[in-house]
Order: sequence, then structure tokens, then C-alpha cells
Amino acid sequence: MPHRFQENSQFCLLAFNNAYTDLPNEPFQLSDGTWILHGVPVTKDLVSWGKWLGSIRLNRLRSANLVLLAEEPSEFPQVLGAVHQRISNDIGLLYHMLHLRVGIDISDDEGADRLGGSSVNGMPDIRRVEQMPKFYRTQGCSRAPITRDWLESSLVLRSGFSDTETEGTQFRRLIRGLITLFKGLKEKTGQDRLHQFVRSLEALVLPDIGKTTKQFVRRCQTFARAGKDTHELLSQAFDMRSATEHLNPWDEPVQCYPLDEREAVCLHRTRQIERLACDAYSRLLCDTALREHFRTDDAIAMFWNLPDTQRYRYWGTPLDISKEPQ
Repeated sequence: MPHRFQENSQFCLLAFNNAYTDLPNEPFQLSDGTWILHGVPVTKDLVSWGKWLGSIRLNRLRSANLVLLAEEPSEFPQVLGAVHQRISNDIGLLYHMLHLRVGIDISDDEGADRLGGSSVNGMPDIRRVEQMPKFYRTQGCSRAPITRDWLESSLVLRSGFSDTETEGTQFRRLIRGLITLFKGLKEKTGQDRLHQFVRSLEALVLPDIGKTTKQFVRRCQTFARAGKDTHELLSQAFDMRSATEHLNPWDEPVQCYPLDEREAVCLHRTRQIERLACDAYSRLLCDTALREHFRTDDAIAMFWNLPDTQRYRYWGTPLDISKEPQ
């Protein structure tokens, strides 16, 4: 059955084509009121919109298998102002937060479409169309379906990020690091992905000049289970980041491996660092108390000067990235 739009409202929907999901068969709402549908809820109207949507996008929308729909009552629904801007930003931010779960697969090469419009007397009219940026998976990464639980978790991540944005000049380093992480998730090649993932962790580590490598490896072992194997892979990952920074081959730091194994080792390091970065930022967005330690550069420096036992207690159980499949 088509979605029943509100009498007078503004809406924004995000349409995915060929998304990998594990969701209930029936439409449902998330805790914030966002509808989760299995197709664009305005199929009949798509024909009349075809002239300006274009045939390719029209066909994509017809075959969409996952749609996120946000709708809000509006006194003047045909004027797409502040209300529409807010719900459009919310949907876009939710789209980004979904990708903090490693392995999320939206296999369509064109990404997702964001459509905005208004409903007058329950009749929807699309007024804006935008293609969202494409995210990629690291080669060799296991696929993860979009589930109801992960959609709800992504709402929590979005709320945490929104809280940091309202703080003005606070959390600037955390926000820049998260933006860098998203840049990495949008890169196609393993080398460029790893480069950004390591940089995003550097934002949290806040290493001193001249001690970058040593402090990166040591401090990241608050995020990741400490051990000789973790120390080695973090060292290699940082050296691979430095090689990329200086426009050198990324496999320079793994010359100890046979030639035919080096690419696989580099991709393995990329998957490990990706998982670590996504886990670290997810914790900070979800945990208000923990996030306070990353409010300013001074607060971050104080966090790293805490005794190890106290810092470990604040952070919680570290991630064992050595378990990432090769």
C-alpha cells in the first residue's frame, strides 16, 4: 500500500537502490518518527515527474528497495523553508551515520537519492532532488546488512553529532576528525582510505610534534587491545599513512612480507584501522561523558596524561582489531 502522507506537510525521503538489508517486511517507524519503507511511496506520481527527473533516475527510484521518509506538518507546506531544511539535514546526517558500521553495502554505483517536497491535501509533490555522495567498502571487507537496530543506533550517533555542533567552538578537533573519517569512507582505493582513517585517529590522539609515530601507536592502544601484535600493525599502518602523505608506494613499510602478499597485508591493515576509527568515533558520539574528554585540545591532552588504568576505565573495553579476518 502507498504511504499515506499528512494533509499539509513537508517531507524528505532517501531512496536506496540495491541496499543490503535485513529488515521487517512491513513498513515501520523509528523512534524519531522516520518511516522505513521498501519502495518510493509515490509510484503513480513518478510518471508525471519523469520529464524533469530524467529516465535514469526515474528507473532508479522505481526499483528502490529501501526508503527513509521524514515528514513534518507545515502551515505553509508549499514554501520549502526552515522546516524542510532541517528534516533534509537530518536525513542526510542519518545517511552518513549509517556508514559508521563497517561493511554496510549499498551496491548501486550511483549512491542514494534524496528527494524533498510538500504534501497539500495529502498529495505529495517532489520539489528537490539530490544525489548523495557514494560510500565504498574496503576490498575484502565482510558485508553487513542494514538492520532495524542499526538504524536506531544511527539515530543515537546523529544526536551525538548534533550536540557537538551546537557547542560553537567546542569539539572542533573531534568534528574535523569525523569529517576526515567520512572522507576515507568515500575513497575508492585502499591506500587513500587508510591514509584518511589514520588521520582521523590522529585527531583523537593529538600527538606532540616530533613524537607522532610513537604516541600514535601507544595511545591508539587505548582504543585497541594492547599487545605486541597490535603495536606492530599500528606501526605499519602509520608508516603506510606517511608513505602515502609523501606520495610513495603504500607497501614500503611491509617489505618484510613476500612480494605477492604485500597488497593483501596493506588491505588487511586498512580494514583493521577502518574498524578502529569507526568504533572510536561511534563511542564518542554515543557516550556524552566520554565525549567531554574530547571537548577541547586541552581536554584531550589531559585525557592522555591520565594514568593508564583511569583512562582505560573511561574508554571501556578496547576493540580487538587483530581479529579482523585477513
